[in-house]
Amino acid sequence: MKTDQNNVIRIFKQGSPEVLEYGTDVIGTPSAGQVLLKQEAIGLNFVDVMFRKGIFPLSNFPLIIGVEASGVIEAIGQGVSGFNIGDRVTYYFSLGAYAERRIINASSLIKIPENISFDQAAAITAKGLTARMLVKQAYPVKKDDIILVHAAAGGVGSLVSRWAKSLGATVIGTVGSSSKKAFALNHGIDHIVTLDTEDLEEFVLKFTGGKTIDAVYDGVGNSTFNTSLHLIKNGGTAVLFGSSSGAPNIDTKTMNDNNIQLIRPDLGSYFNGPSSIQNAATEMFEAFEKGILGKINPIVYSLKDAAKAHQDLESGQTTGSVIFHI
Repeated sequence: MKTDQNNVIRIFKQGSPEVLEYGTDVIGTPSAGQVLLKQEAIGLNFVDVMFRKGIFPLSNFPLIIGVEASGVIEAIGQGVSGFNIGDRVTYYFSLGAYAERRIINASSLIKIPENISFDQAAAITAKGLTARMLVKQAYPVKKDDIILVHAAAGGVGSLVSRWAKSLGATVIGTVGSSSKKAFALNHGIDHIVTLDTEDLEEFVLKFTGGKTIDAVYDGVGNSTFNTSLHLIKNGGTAVLFGSSSGAPNIDTKTMNDNNIQLIRPDLGSYFNGPSSIQNAATEMFEAFEKGILGKINPIVYSLKDAAKAHQDLESGQTTGSVIFHI
């Protein structure tokens, strides 16, 4: 099966959003262990920005970036079991997602429940699995915990906040600007600190009555991490799972003085095969269906406008999840 009009976004080098070039390619048939996937919705994640900018080195240009999408299986290679043509599937980390159709290893796929749309799956799979890993494995949230979630209006931060609330925690969130405060509060967060106008340490301690917090979830990094350390109780936990503002120069003295445990989780390290991924995804989708993760109404861009979407994400103009349609 081939098509001369498989719409894709390629990069010929790493750099600014302008390196994302819209075009077409020819796609062949799946080899053993692979499937051909017609993609209905493609997720935008900050890791895409990191691949595009060169924070994560790439080679063998031109190539297609993007790591998350959902769609329908159109063809199956030899040796594939557990999947059939017509199955609705999603995936959360397989480079090459910015395309109308793609060939992908069947081992990367997760089946989508019938009551989950393609848009919802592409918006929530990577972020939802990450949120689950953070609140249930990296630092298991307990009832009456006080936790701090940075970038609480973002795709992962908003889900972490809601899931932690459902587990009985008090959740303090940060946002970069006041325009995002209402969005974050809609996710049930107990208190929001607007970092461009408020002092984080002052406002957190005022809200808690001087109590320090049990854990911080930080996907921002350089601009937030060390400030957060002064708010964590002796024996508490700092979870550093991203670095959208750059990698922090970690204040090891404060960490050692206060016996703070540093966890730098990697989602893949919590899975030991396709069945464990599917089980985690099933739990995540069930949490969504129960309302724990709130409503998922992603911002939608056309794939041909990927450069604009990257620019908006990098500049902090987006809230929640962002997806592409072809």
